[in-house]
Amino acid sequence: MIIDLNDLEEGFTDLDFEELPEDIHIDDESLQFSSPVKTRLSFYKLGESLSVQGQSSVSLGMDCVRCLESTALSLDTRFKFVFQKGRPDNVVDGDDDSLIWLDDRGDKVDLGQDIKDYILLEIPQNPVCTESCAGICPNCGENLNANPCTCKEESIDPRWEALRAIKE
Repeated sequence: MIIDLNDLEEGFTDLDFEELPEDIHIDDESLQFSSPVKTRLSFYKLGESLSVQGQSSVSLGMDCVRCLESTALSLDTRFKFVFQKGRPDNVVDGDDDSLIWLDDRGDKVDLGQDIKDYILLEIPQNPVCTESCAGICPNCGENLNANPCTCKEESIDPRWEALRAIKE
């Protein structure tokens, strides 16, 4: 997602992009994207400074961690960047994460890596199909969302058998 800074006029400019995940450097083969990444960017250019606000949305398929069924997730992320030319010598790159310093002779900015980072942060570590997902039975493996479990096996930890004998 390369932006030519010379194409942007002073003031506000809106741009829409629709790109494949690979185009913005998302190369993780375990992620199953079902739509292109749709991004809307709003630029505000003032002299050597460029402010960018945006929103990206994408759909991807993942397996529910409770019932192991495939589910579709819609991810929406918002972000904001500030680019500035002419970094002073006494400023180090890591001083301010919200400010990105541009090379004085650089006329193009690739936002793909930065947008990729925001999208990857939105992917849940433990996706679920619904918040009320009942999961699977730990004994027979039946999907409890589809059918109630018919297991009646009551397994007791053998370490508690001595206490059970006292109770009886």
